[in-house]
Amino acid sequence: MDVERSIHMKFNGVFFCLLLSICFLSEGQDKSIFSNNKPLTDTTKKSSGLFGGRLGTGLEQGLESAKALKNESQAIWEDVSLKASMTARRLKKKVQLKDEYEGTKTERRVGSYGTGGRATIEEFNVVKYVEDESVSPYVQEIWWYDPGQSRIVNTPLKENQRAQICHGSYRKIINEVLVEEGYFYMGAKNDRWEAYDSEGILLTKNYFDRGFPAGSEISYFDAAKLKIKEVIPFVYGKSTGQYLLFYPSGNLAIEGKLDEGVRVGRWREFYEFGSGGRLKKEMRYGKDKFEDIEPIVVQERDEKGKITNQTKIKFD
Repeated sequence: MDVERSIHMKFNGVFFCLLLSICFLSEGQDKSIFSNNKPLTDTTKKSSGLFGGRLGTGLEQGLESAKALKNESQAIWEDVSLKASMTARRLKKKVQLKDEYEGTKTERRVGSYGTGGRATIEEFNVVKYVEDESVSPYVQEIWWYDPGQSRIVNTPLKENQRAQICHGSYRKIINEVLVEEGYFYMGAKNDRWEAYDSEGILLTKNYFDRGFPAGSEISYFDAAKLKIKEVIPFVYGKSTGQYLLFYPSGNLAIEGKLDEGVRVGRWREFYEFGSGGRLKKEMRYGKDKFEDIEPIVVQERDEKGKITNQTKIKFD
């Protein structure tokens, strides 16, 4: 009996200790579950990782770098856009200057002539200061404003004190309809020139480079390209227009028109100098490249201007 009582008492003691341990463990779990204490996690970086940083992915550092790169790129883009906008405004302001063309000050003029259905208005600009005028000795057609006629003309300048050199934009209006527009550079046609009919339909469009067809082949006597030797006109890739050959002095030696490389119309040759005029010879060719006729010597002169040969022909 004593042995059984002893075993029973030991068993009860072990069971009590086991029960007590379970109670303490249960109490600890309950406190952990219902406790208000925050878990031991890094809460300084709320956006890193999943669930506020409580579950790491290993990509947090890469995301932060990408975000920083994006912010830096945005800042650079905004800076570039601002500078581009400022530059565009400056260029726009420079282009829109109305009292200047190709670096030379100009003044606006309006000429009017004709009556009824032929009433014509010309809107154009002229060189503002006489000392800025720089007419090329090589350009054969110089346009200038004649206040006496209230229109622009292209007769020889000579020493005409009233001549106001056309420089800048030009518009011609007949019976309230725009029929022609373009630009002048020191009296010579420059840039794009367009002509329209009475319905406003484009008829022709030509490009010039300070008096010569744009794309012309120009050769020079000097390396600085100041003294022109020869001008071969090219229009749309074909040698068409006024051909010019000069002496080293700048005086004209030969002039005439080409139609796709073929001489047409009147051609004239000149002496470099002459006491009685410089005309040496005048020739007549077909009207266009299709009229195949033998050229005719209209007139020949010596250096004193005396006619040595002449053929009477009727010009159409």
